[in-house]
Amino acid sequence: MSITTETNIFYINPESLVVHPKLIQIYGQHETRHDLEQDIANRGVILTPLVVSSQSNVLLSGKCRRAIAIKLGWDSVPIQYVDCASSEEEEAWVLSLNLNRDGKTNYQKMVEAQHWESHLKPLAKKNKAAIADYARKFLLSSNLTEIELTDLDIQKIDVRNTVASKMKLSSGSYSHSKQVYKEILALQEENKLIAATALEKELNRSIDAAYKFVLNPNYNQAISILESGDVGTVGEVIAWVNSGERNPFRKYKVWDVYMFTEESRPKDCSLYGRIIDITNEFVVFGFRNMTTWRLKVVHLRPKNIHAELVPDSETQMHQKIFSLMEQYSNIEPIASGLESLLKLPSLTFQEIAYLQNVEFYYEQSLEEVESSITKET
Repeated sequence: MSITTETNIFYINPESLVVHPKLIQIYGQHETRHDLEQDIANRGVILTPLVVSSQSNVLLSGKCRRAIAIKLGWDSVPIQYVDCASSEEEEAWVLSLNLNRDGKTNYQKMVEAQHWESHLKPLAKKNKAAIADYARKFLLSSNLTEIELTDLDIQKIDVRNTVASKMKLSSGSYSHSKQVYKEILALQEENKLIAATALEKELNRSIDAAYKFVLNPNYNQAISILESGDVGTVGEVIAWVNSGERNPFRKYKVWDVYMFTEESRPKDCSLYGRIIDITNEFVVFGFRNMTTWRLKVVHLRPKNIHAELVPDSETQMHQKIFSLMEQYSNIEPIASGLESLLKLPSLTFQEIAYLQNVEFYYEQSLEEVESSITKET
């Protein structure tokens, strides 16, 4: 170990560093961060020093940077020491130093949040002087402001809202996510690891969707299906439970056009509908409202779709629209208008005229406007 010219920065062999167990518990043993690895490899240097406990020489922040340095074959990494008087202080530093870590999944946030709660709950019972001392040492090293610190001085900590804020979640989203997290832990304890993994993936994808799933009256049945291995995702099992079919969505594809019967078409809509999205529960169609002639978006469960697939007469138009959307993606009115045209089952003469104006005359108009403004200035 040698001291550089920069104060308190040392260089040490990354393989000699032992990672704090809390880092592994929260972020996993074999975490990969490809963007960070590419950035370090391209720069040829680690800009942010790793942080190590002065008490035990254990790594408190920089687990991925350490792993990347070892992978790249480096024999030294920059480190800084922080003073720690106890193992509790080391854990507090782990939480504080990694609070603004990039790339956290919702599941990792929940693991981290439980550790924050375990530190803040005892503190919430202490007097305001103890709270302020803790805040200045650990919370302010993350992202707490002086104003928030003043609040902590005045009143005891609201643990849930404080932790939710630190996880960058609303109180409601934090509560929902925490309930899903508890379900994942329960599944792990019951050795239902396939279902636990599927629920973790759904939580990482969408807190709201995962929360709705655990509240589903058919939740236990869905967990059994997941655990059997017949389906691999929460979305698939919800579709199965709701419809009685293994995968009722498999025959539907985005942008396909379906012709509905007179009896089954949505009210005031054309017989034809274009699929514009497929969610966990619904096939989403774009119809033409026959009263207003505007786009009408309708969500239908597969069992309620009484229609047949028909050839798409707008295939060439779609290709043209996609091309124009790419060309004018930075012009909001045009991009929004083109996106609406994509969702309609067919185009009117007026809409085709609009498309041709964008395609053939917009650039000419743009040049005329630019020329006019140049002359005025």
